[in-house]
Amino acid sequence: MARFFGKELDRKELLKRIGHMSQLAYIQPFEYTEGKAQGIKALNVANGTGLEFTLLESKCLDMISMKYKGMNLNFLPKSGIVSPALADMNGTEFMRSISGGMLYTCGLRNVGTTAVDGGLNQVFHGNLKNTPAEKVNAFAAWQGDDYVLKVSGEMNESAIFNENLLLKRTISTKAGAKSVLIEDRVENQGFEEQELMLLYHVNVGFPILDENSRLLIPKSKTVARDPLSQTGIAEFAQLTAPVDGYTEQVFSHETASNSEGMTGAAVINDQLGIGVYIKYNANMLPNLVEWKSMRSGDYALGIMPATCNVKGRTFERESGTLRRINSFETLDFSLEIGVLDGKDDIESFEQFIRQLEGE
Repeated sequence: MARFFGKELDRKELLKRIGHMSQLAYIQPFEYTEGKAQGIKALNVANGTGLEFTLLESKCLDMISMKYKGMNLNFLPKSGIVSPALADMNGTEFMRSISGGMLYTCGLRNVGTTAVDGGLNQVFHGNLKNTPAEKVNAFAAWQGDDYVLKVSGEMNESAIFNENLLLKRTISTKAGAKSVLIEDRVENQGFEEQELMLLYHVNVGFPILDENSRLLIPKSKTVARDPLSQTGIAEFAQLTAPVDGYTEQVFSHETASNSEGMTGAAVINDQLGIGVYIKYNANMLPNLVEWKSMRSGDYALGIMPATCNVKGRTFERESGTLRRINSFETLDFSLEIGVLDGKDDIESFEQFIRQLEGE
């Protein structure tokens, strides 16, 4: 049973009040037809109670936007939505086509700094973010008293004489819910062990992010990426208004988690009474990377669960921290992204954080 506009309604009671379910909840495929986004296939998902998001079929089924009751939740870079056909991954040219949005996926072979490794160019944040999905399926149907909305597909990252990795992705929500679940399965379909890097680049933007906002994470061990970030490590959770010329700071957090490995983080705007949270399993994603960009025009906060840091493949190998996946082994990852709407939701998440710190 779900809550719709102040009413608790089961399937029968809801259907008394509407004609077609798409009056409230739907998955609508479409294609961008102009500019740098031309040709990108996408799906718009709405769940009937204010949660709406757009998935880019042509770019790893990543979530380019997420709204709640008409309010934007994510950061979108000034380059906008750029087709993979126009993306140049040489050097720092990636910054002209980087996706941003509520979620873009980094990996599977590299996260962070570029490198030539194993005879191949390992581009910034990897190739997956520009890989089109195959075998895409959209599902919207009743399961008991839940109306389930689900999109699935798979992305292959492979090269002759090198890796053959497959990412199977399912993204789902329910009518009446305030969250989205991303479930990924990575399979090594090759005959050699492979090194694996994966980061979920979740990007919160205005108006959730503002000078009245705060970053909430469980107590953690925090490490700065570089000397400049080190100067701001004591203020990693302090969010400000946009600052002209601000240089990004990046931190890696090892957060407290419960006995099952669950942990999370949130960006909360108390003035608006709303926040964005993530929950995930730290046993599979042990690092929470924070990307703090208070720069005017590039105003964003990334809360990014990962298997790794963001210094690139070569650094990770030298540090002995690369995750490995055996031949024909599968690894499962999941990430929940949701909305905290009002005082009760915010206090409940704060209690979740306190419980993690207590454990």
